[in-house]
Amino acid sequence: MPEISRFFGIIVQMYYNDHEPPHFHVRYSGQKALIAIETLALLRGRLSPRALGLATEWAALHRAELIEDWNLARAEAQLKPIAPLEKIMLKDIVAVKALGDYRLHLRFEDGVEGVVDLAPYLSFRGVFEPLRDPAYFAQVRVDPELGTVAWPNGADLDPDVLYGRVTGTPILQGHDVHLTH
Repeated sequence: MPEISRFFGIIVQMYYNDHEPPHFHVRYSGQKALIAIETLALLRGRLSPRALGLATEWAALHRAELIEDWNLARAEAQLKPIAPLEKIMLKDIVAVKALGDYRLHLRFEDGVEGVVDLAPYLSFRGVFEPLRDPAYFAQVRVDPELGTVAWPNGADLDPDVLYGRVTGTPILQGHDVHLTH
């Protein structure tokens, strides 16, 4: 099966003369999945949430090239490589400590650590409503599969946003980033 891209340990492939609907295959750390090109829906298999997110983010950026490769594969012609996903951040959180007043001390996999004050960014609506209670907020933990902080009810925050807040590094140029669900 031809490999058309590789990034962050994720391998993207297509079979020649494969079945409909147009899709691509993803392999990551022993996991396998099929993802639809048009809808980016997971058709079959399993990927960690982070790997699935990266694969679909990449596919959204390269949908036209994926369709072109799909058509080439159906015609049994040589497939074209597609550029990998390039992202500056992607730093997992490896340790967290609640400090009170909706502040967290975070340590990232690259050794960067610091305090982030979430009070101005949390909406305290929906899944974030229980976090208004300081005792519940203090139940924060690291979800190692997601590489980020999470609470018992499943509320979590994007580690890239938190890394940007700790380091002062902008994540999205010209976009307003809000930590709400």
